[in-house]
Amino acid sequence: MTTPIYPVTPQDVRDYLLLEDAGTGTPPNSSRYGDPMLYGHIAAANSYLEQETHRFLADHGTILWPTTTLLRAQVPIPGFRTFGNVTWGPVAGPTYLHVSVPGDGTSGPLWAIPDPLSTGVYIAIQQRPWRVDNENWYLSVNDWWGKSMDSPFFPGNLGGGYAWTSIPNDLQIEGEAGWLAGDAPDAYRHALLMLSAFFTKRSTSILADVAITPAGGVIKYSRMPDEVRMFIDSWKLGEQAVSVG
Repeated sequence: MTTPIYPVTPQDVRDYLLLEDAGTGTPPNSSRYGDPMLYGHIAAANSYLEQETHRFLADHGTILWPTTTLLRAQVPIPGFRTFGNVTWGPVAGPTYLHVSVPGDGTSGPLWAIPDPLSTGVYIAIQQRPWRVDNENWYLSVNDWWGKSMDSPFFPGNLGGGYAWTSIPNDLQIEGEAGWLAGDAPDAYRHALLMLSAFFTKRSTSILADVAITPAGGVIKYSRMPDEVRMFIDSWKLGEQAVSVG
């Protein structure tokens, strides 16, 4: 996996906190507000936000991500903006399955489900229509027979189709994950900046969770900033509470 590219820089953190450009010291750039230290805070903040939201947020470049589907009709994915080689099911060899994205003029066998806010990433893949109590449900795909979706060897039907079982990591996606730095939503950029700034200033209270201002005031560092908590609550992805279809 490549090193993520973040939409927040050490200088952004210094500007936000009204800090001096701390590029001096022995050796140079070695102070608590120098680039190496602040970059570490940004990386840690991004990792925390990704872990809590179950998303790839920063630009991770091209990565390989596997999951177990249990042959569900739709499977959540943690945020891909493009798709390369995708395999579904216990198929030997580098089998490529086309992932259709809105507007590309194609359909199936896999469909990418965009983020509800249309931010440029996809948060789920659907590999067949939902099964319903209607004997003609398959007509929702106009070329069902042409795609051999009635075949027991179609990825969505492997394992019996109606038994809903799968091998571990039967879905593997190779693609570009997260947002490009210039395309990152403002909400993510702000949450990353706030949490990076929090980690930066917390060093003054590491032993007691508080810091005393020159005027004698008390600053508490015992909880995350509310902006970070709101971002996690609003952008967190999870398993869909629906039938396997």
